[in-house]
Amino acid sequence: MKYDPSAMQNHPTALDGFTKIYEGNAPWDIGKPQPPFIENADRLVSPVLDAGCGTGNTALFFAARGHQVTGIDFVGEAIRRARAKATERGIAAEFLVKDAMTLGEWNRRFCSVIDSGLFHVYAGDELQRRYVEGLKHVLEPSGRLLLFTFTEDAPEGGVSREQLHEIFSDGWEVESVELARGEVSPAFLAEFPDAVPESGLKGWFAIIRRKG
Repeated sequence: MKYDPSAMQNHPTALDGFTKIYEGNAPWDIGKPQPPFIENADRLVSPVLDAGCGTGNTALFFAARGHQVTGIDFVGEAIRRARAKATERGIAAEFLVKDAMTLGEWNRRFCSVIDSGLFHVYAGDELQRRYVEGLKHVLEPSGRLLLFTFTEDAPEGGVSREQLHEIFSDGWEVESVELARGEVSPAFLAEFPDAVPESGLKGWFAIIRRKG
């Protein structure tokens, strides 16, 4: 079966599209964090927000390391699975059905934020800026955002290094942006073997500090 990266757009809303994906094998549901988060695990400080947490793989990894973690996702089925994983593993983590675009209206604050593949979902400067303003609202001064996002070469579309620096120019310090390889669900690749280029899934891994 041929993979169509634009298929999710053929739904009335983004929520409908992402909910539909969870009826099959979600490509990002790899059972663990993307490699850069594991490699930079020591950079996080509690409390931690996982924005767009999916079924909780990254949030539960950090919660198992002793962090106070809250994961949010607007897909109810993803949060149900995340809560089930936490119960099965005996790991204390909070999972909430919440749209990351509403962060600017939230009264919670965090010392670290994780974004594993959410940022590039927001197509267009207006949505990206609204999301980034929400991140700034919930992140404590001097807190860090650990961000993994597709490059501009990705089939689904992504951002360039320059775009990252530009959108995080007001009230932020981009401490590092490095190329990183992402992993894809083996079950998804078995169904759509042509979904990932032969060169692999390229992403940017950025560490971005909110200025005090």
